Amino acid sequence: MPSQDTFIDVSLSTQAKKPRQVFVAYSYRHIDKKDYRRAFESVGKAFDVDFVFADEKISSLHILQKIANYIRESQFGIYDITAWNPNVTLELGLALGMGERVFISLNPEQTEMSDVPSDLKGVDRLQYKSFTSLEEELERLISQILPPPRNEEAESFLSRLQDKIVELVTKTPNIGVTTIAPAVGVNIELAKLAIRNEVGVRLSATGNTRGTKYFPKL
Repeated sequence: MPSQDTFIDVSLSTQAKKPRQVFVAYSYRHIDKKDYRRAFESVGKAFDVDFVFADEKISSLHILQKIANYIRESQFGIYDITAWNPNVTLELGLALGMGERVFISLNPEQTEMSDVPSDLKGVDRLQYKSFTSLEEELERLISQILPPPRNEEAESFLSRLQDKIVELVTKTPNIGVTTIAPAVGVNIELAKLAIRNEVGVRLSATGNTRGTKYFPKL
């Protein structure tokens, strides 16, 4: 860890924040990197968001300064405090000290909830018990704060895609997104986005996330 006499420059920067960047801190020791990041990759593709990770253990001023720069240039940060990793706790404290917007994420089944400091209990959090539910929580958060950028061309494309999906589901009800996406010629992330906007409008859904099936809304 950095020694007590190190100095981190957390002064306000004239550099503008990157419009669709989000900083993520989590414990590499307690969380499977490949499966964990898959949730972020899926949401990042669907919402055109760049999730950045500090892949190095905090062991020097240089690395901590790099992390401070990531935090400062991101729109906000997600700090996974599952199992209370010291590095993540340090990064969270750094972000709070810099006055940056933070969200806490955690798996309550792997975290001693009584250890959560009282001053963090009011911070918005994402709770998950699987990487599937983590992806759902990320989708909910990003759709509220950083929805996909829209323009006339994109709106027109999305509208046509939604019409194709509704037509397909009407002809072949009880199908999932892995069937819908290739049938309409788009990737799964884009199909999910189009379907999400239609559920409750022209489509109905049943089942859990991985096995959700879609039907025309009656």
